[in-house]
Amino acid sequence: MEQIKILFFVLGSFFGIEDGRIAAEKTTVTVYPESQEIEIIQENLFTIIQSEKDSTIVVEQWKAIINSKEENSSWAKDLDNFTVKKLTFSTSNKTIHPHVMLHYSTEKDLRAIGIWYDAAKNQFSINHNPRDNIKTKGGKLEGNYWVFNGDTSFGFTIEPFIEMPENFQKIKKPISEIISGEQ
Repeated sequence: MEQIKILFFVLGSFFGIEDGRIAAEKTTVTVYPESQEIEIIQENLFTIIQSEKDSTIVVEQWKAIINSKEENSSWAKDLDNFTVKKLTFSTSNKTIHPHVMLHYSTEKDLRAIGIWYDAAKNQFSINHNPRDNIKTKGGKLEGNYWVFNGDTSFGFTIEPFIEMPENFQKIKKPISEIISGEQ
């Protein structure tokens, strides 16, 4: 079984950016089997700043993401099998919310992002890791996996930073603070 990929909550990983420094406190993933689409919405982007160099790296990564979005290129190799890849942003209360839409051709393509499909049972599943704080209304926890009916849309949220150590909480900064004036 594939692990949930960090691309769900580290924005730069959609574009193959190594050592991505921009993360989301909460990510909502919705899979639409009928239309073979995946919607990923990240909320409350943040970064950890320990030095001025960290700020510079984050601004460079942000610019790379924005340029990739504008050029419609440079997506991560893991996403090659997805036929359509689209990134948009919305803002509310000075908070940036990335919105990614992916289209796939076969359920097997989903393995690249940590979603498994069992055709015999017509079920999708993802690995359960308590540290990811996965929540879902439509899924059922069976052993080490969240299982979803393959006939209908399903979704889950991931909040892997809920239990962030206090020393990191002190140096955690909203991404909008770091990139203000850089957009």
